[in-house]
Amino acid sequence: MRRFLLAYVLLILSACAFAQEKYLHISSINISGNEKTKPQTILREFRYSVGDSLPEERIDVEIHNFSDNLHRLMLFNNVEVLCSKSDSASSVSVDVNVVERWYYWVYPILEIADRNLTSYFYYKDFKKINYGVAFDWLNFRGRNEMLNFKVRLGYKEHYAVSYQKPNMGRNHWSGIWLNAEYFRQKKEIAYISECKPVYADNEGRYIRNIIDVGAGYVFRPHVNYEFSLSLTYQNVRSRDSLLLVYVEGLQQYMIPSFTFDYDNRDSKVAPTSGIRAQLGAKVFVDFDANTFAFASLVMEYNTSIYHDRLFYHGTLSHRQIFGSYTDVPMNMRIELCRENLIRGFDYYYIMSQNFSALQNTFSIKLLDRCDFSLPRWIPKKFREPYIQIYADMFVDLAYCGNFAPNIKDENPLVQKPIYSTGAGLSFETYYDRVLKVYAAYNGNFNFFGVFVDYVTPIYKKF
Repeated sequence: MRRFLLAYVLLILSACAFAQEKYLHISSINISGNEKTKPQTILREFRYSVGDSLPEERIDVEIHNFSDNLHRLMLFNNVEVLCSKSDSASSVSVDVNVVERWYYWVYPILEIADRNLTSYFYYKDFKKINYGVAFDWLNFRGRNEMLNFKVRLGYKEHYAVSYQKPNMGRNHWSGIWLNAEYFRQKKEIAYISECKPVYADNEGRYIRNIIDVGAGYVFRPHVNYEFSLSLTYQNVRSRDSLLLVYVEGLQQYMIPSFTFDYDNRDSKVAPTSGIRAQLGAKVFVDFDANTFAFASLVMEYNTSIYHDRLFYHGTLSHRQIFGSYTDVPMNMRIELCRENLIRGFDYYYIMSQNFSALQNTFSIKLLDRCDFSLPRWIPKKFREPYIQIYADMFVDLAYCGNFAPNIKDENPLVQKPIYSTGAGLSFETYYDRVLKVYAAYNGNFNFFGVFVDYVTPIYKKF
């Protein structure tokens, strides 16, 4: 009897709470400023449609999330989402105003062919320069599609064509991407010795040629997460005697892969709030029946700590090569371990079968967003740049392990704590460009260095 009375009381209390909750009806969603972008591309980023109802206490949260989702599209310089009461007290109207970016980019390529500017000057190989031309058509047909062509010469030649189409189908849940790429170069890393690269040079002749052809399918049932399946064919030809000591002359792989990505950050390039979680897995199937797998997990957390002046950014990551490490060709080990990096280790390659890292950054906003108005003869899409400046302090920790013999020849840091600490400045500006200048102390190699990193918003499915 007591259980019956308790259940009855809980039912009555729940009903009362439900009756007190007020719902708002979305009477209209008005969009302005979208000269190229289709309304469906914008509406896809909102969880609700005209005619839906939502709790009044959630309206501010949902409007804020809508704005963050539109920022992550990276199609607009400015986004403003407002909510106002309609004629009826129980109805609201949502107004969206966007300022579109420039979507057609034909630009020359002049870049260093190294991890960053400081690595380029550290190794003093001033021939590591790429040059060429590229064409990017973003927001192709106003549906957030991307068409890209590239011809890059110099240290690492790169010829590419790619196409990306999201928001397909009646519910805009599906997407596809296609790409074909060809690389070749005359100098290449042959192996890693004590975390530093040793290069092979074929006396001015091409030393390695790589062909990549791939396609993928993306399923996005929710505005904040998506699943991706892809299949890539890779053909690698090596021609130098030093390279051939570590790899076969011809390598051919079929690479099926799977990725899950959750993202609710307020920015893809310089986030101050939100989380991201990404799980990826690839299987490399050699035509000679040698198979190995690679998996990665990245979790990122961003939050404001004090009055939107002090922020915390944390990233926890793990990467793992499955199978016999010694059976993985050296060039594939280098590519798979290229992202095994923490700040202050820009000059080094941390080779290992598994790698885990925790990166912690505390940022203080030194300069609030400062907008500039340029002369009216400048196109509207470039007329209102801005800048924000942050002071960063960081502590990075990492650990790697390996079960193969003689791995210490490549990496003396195996099964040892890896750490660095430092501070610097971040300059965030127009079109999501971020320039980072920081000083770091490398605890394992006991040196202090100044590093420069330039972050550009290049996000592709391949």
